[in-house]
Amino acid sequence: MLKTEQNARIHLIFAILVASFAYVFSISRIEAVVLFIAVILVFAMEITNTAIEKLLDIVNPESSKTVEFIKDAMAGAVLVAAIIALVVTVLIFMPYFNKLVI
Repeated sequence: MLKTEQNARIHLIFAILVASFAYVFSISRIEAVVLFIAVILVFAMEITNTAIEKLLDIVNPESSKTVEFIKDAMAGAVLVAAIIALVVTVLIFMPYFNKLVI
């Protein structure tokens, strides 16, 4: 999937960045678990989105409004998961960054 899906590669880069910050700031276990769940949620949605898109391409090779709606809805679900992960990440790391600035 990383070879064919550009968004998956972008998610992986951000996951590595988040993991690096988690290591550098020595976040608590609970914070690490919450970050892990948020990151995995994004990857799970991306995998589900890709699988459904491929299935729809096989089942209905001609584009239809229904197929396009399903693909758009799945892409929206991935976006929502990514936004949730971003918010969780900011909320967890904000106190650590504030300590650096202050």
